[in-house]
Amino acid sequence: MVTRLTKYMRVYNKRFVEFLEGNDKHFVIPVYQRNYDWSKEQCKRLFDDIIQLYKKSFKNHFLGTIVSIYDEESEKREYLIIDGQQRITTLSILLLAIYDLLNSNELTSTINKQEIKDEYLVNKYSQGEKRIRLKPVKDDNLAFIKLFEGEFIPDSNITKNYHYFRELIKNMDISVDEFYKAIKKLMVVEIELIRSEDDPQLIFESLNSTGLSLSQSDLVRNYILMRQPSRKQEEFYNQYWYKIERNTKFNVDNFIRDFLTYKERVIPNKDKVYESFKNYVMNNHPNEIETLLKELVKFSEYYQRIAFAKDPELEINIFL
Repeated sequence: MVTRLTKYMRVYNKRFVEFLEGNDKHFVIPVYQRNYDWSKEQCKRLFDDIIQLYKKSFKNHFLGTIVSIYDEESEKREYLIIDGQQRITTLSILLLAIYDLLNSNELTSTINKQEIKDEYLVNKYSQGEKRIRLKPVKDDNLAFIKLFEGEFIPDSNITKNYHYFRELIKNMDISVDEFYKAIKKLMVVEIELIRSEDDPQLIFESLNSTGLSLSQSDLVRNYILMRQPSRKQEEFYNQYWYKIERNTKFNVDNFIRDFLTYKERVIPNKDKVYESFKNYVMNNHPNEIETLLKELVKFSEYYQRIAFAKDPELEINIFL
């Protein structure tokens, strides 16, 4: 079912596997998103929901909403995921675990294992980074790629949850065929935006107001990067924002609050830092995002020297 909320925004009610399948689809978690952080507890809850979906013969199970931005300028069918990345990544890991268990003959099944790989996990006619259908963010991407190569990065949540799913699948009390049928009953609502016509930041703020748990600095980062083309997002993140995170030891909330206090001579409320930052940008850098980022990097270096006693002068560090 397709609904149009505006001339361009489209809403689909579909099975999760239908969301994944299609020729040359590439799902990218933008650099402004958080790392993949689902724990075993959340994975177990999803796994148990799928088991119950089969045992109780439910027709379907609603997973939630997935919001994507279709990048019409991309050569491939590229979708930037701005909400739903944790569920997409987790279920991709789960499907890969099933495929690998079947491929290694650790389980007997009538499932067409190649369907799992070719329809949901890879673009079999693509090469390079576009071959794997999902591109998680930052270090998660390397860990995900390694799984396809039969190698592992042990301290990654991607790797930990992959191994956890393998053990759960091998020890469950229903067959893998029955489990796979239940996965195909998982439902999502997909909201597809068009980059040139929709404002993803407004959609994202609306989603955040209804339950996304993001820090003030998450919102600041998204505000800076989300409106940029995907290539600029990568460039700005790697060249500027990552330096800010490192300089502040990832305590960006406090840094932004101190930065605004210095600039505005007013201390923002801790839960209003994002709103204060937006006002600062609109009044001072409305069309100069790169200039703003350069300024933030410079001040993050000052912050590092003061907050963590990192001044080149030893005597100053003693006082700090």
